[in-house]
Amino acid sequence: MSADIWQARLEGAMQAHFKQADGPSRPGTDYKIGLKRGDQTCQIFVRAFLADDLTPAARADTTYQGQTVIGYVFDRLAPGWEPTGEMFPFPALTILNPSPGHPAAPPQQKRGLMARLFGR
Repeated sequence: MSADIWQARLEGAMQAHFKQADGPSRPGTDYKIGLKRGDQTCQIFVRAFLADDLTPAARADTTYQGQTVIGYVFDRLAPGWEPTGEMFPFPALTILNPSPGHPAAPPQQKRGLMARLFGR
């Protein structure tokens, strides 16, 4: 892969209630994003809130939420933004409902305790 192309991956997420300047705290998620370009690597955090009218299916679809956050980061990288070491370099993101026609993630199959412990 070319040394001038950014790669990104979701390295972790933490859900919590975050204080708001204009009122009570609000549930959201801090996503830890790893960025790499050539030998340069860095980590940033992106805070995301779910829209109040988000459908139950989209609320449960953590894959969609993570892809939305990664897309948000690439939207900033495309015009030339470069990481400067700031932990939260962007304003908080509000995740909206998927556009019509967006494929829904298949429901996850329930697995028993033994299968979860031993990967079966």
